[in-house]
Amino acid sequence: MYINSVYLKGYRNYSDSYIKFNQSTLVIGSNDVGKTNLLYSLRLLLDKSLSELDIEPKNSDFHINNEGDQSDFIEIIINFKDVKEDAVLSRLSGYVSDDNQTFIKYCASRNPLDYKIFIGHKENDMDEVSSRFYLKYLSLKYVNSQRDLM
Repeated sequence: MYINSVYLKGYRNYSDSYIKFNQSTLVIGSNDVGKTNLLYSLRLLLDKSLSELDIEPKNSDFHINNEGDQSDFIEIIINFKDVKEDAVLSRLSGYVSDDNQTFIKYCASRNPLDYKIFIGHKENDMDEVSSRFYLKYLSLKYVNSQRDLM
């Protein structure tokens, strides 16, 4: 199983972006282009170490365009491909397509500051879930980097 793509709309410096991954992808770029924001968007849905409070949206999470207008909504969609692991399939039964894909979506609104999580076998056919129950078998571990390697 691997992350096939991430869709970010209205999230921090991402106005409306679709990022496609391979089974092995390296994310590189100059400072202030959104690498950390991309990683944090994945963490919102997949990092067990983030509490419920950590994944609640903050006003600063909503994209501000060049004219100074702030987005009212955030949408983050992660698409997994080749979901074949028995433990994941049993936990996500009904949410994995016949071609072994699943989608997890985070939607947040600015007024009121609130969020919802959805999961499904198609991007346009997802069910709202009340918790990140899938994290028992489908999660990532974030390892903070050390820049000063002296």
